[in-house]
Amino acid sequence: MDYIFLGSSRVENGIVPSVIFNKTNKTAVNLGFQAAKLADVYTVLQLIKEYNIHCEKILIQVDYIYNFVEGNSTIFQYEMIPFIRENAITKEYCERYIENPNANYYIPFYRYCTNDLKIGFREVFANIIDKKTNTVNNSGYGGRYGNSRQLQGSLPNVILERNTILDNIQSFSKQNNINVVYFCAPFCKNINSIDFISKLKNKIPKFKDFSGVIQDDKMFFNCNHLNDRGAKRFTEILTEDLLMKKF
Repeated sequence: MDYIFLGSSRVENGIVPSVIFNKTNKTAVNLGFQAAKLADVYTVLQLIKEYNIHCEKILIQVDYIYNFVEGNSTIFQYEMIPFIRENAITKEYCERYIENPNANYYIPFYRYCTNDLKIGFREVFANIIDKKTNTVNNSGYGGRYGNSRQLQGSLPNVILERNTILDNIQSFSKQNNINVVYFCAPFCKNINSIDFISKLKNKIPKFKDFSGVIQDDKMFFNCNHLNDRGAKRFTEILTEDLLMKKF
């Protein structure tokens, strides 16, 4: 594995690994998932280390999720439950966020009967740690099609002084010699409070801002998410900027 992308649905719907392979002949996997917070990203980062997964770069998408210190993705929460006995990282995550952690941990088959979700993040991650499951199409990328007639949105007016979970991510990456790049995926041009991203750049050294690189409304599904056409174009731009140049 050459590149791993982490983040929310703005990664899941915005990064196309096949485009990266076609331009660089290097492999990538998209581990974005809906409503991911930095706590979820940190957990995935720890699991990458735990399973001894090597890659050239890990690219983490950060935007308004910088303002969330508490909370997690319920999608990720339920998809991690079947892994509760795998290691201390999954056990700690489930104990913190799920209901009935003891029942899920100790009662045979309980966690499978009550949490059998559709193929998603669990399926993709299981494949990259060689726990082969059904074929994962597009290496985790989930395209969106069409576009909204009302492309409008808004970012927060204020930014947290600091995010301790991001501090943990940065410290963990440094301690384990993990090459992490932080970036922001595109927003539609009619989004309000875009200066939030400028504030974010002051918080994260070498932060790569792609928030305004897609100006064509026809490339957005909604203001926060690219459609399939936009995702392919954005992946081309990111690949040329971050993966085909020294950074």
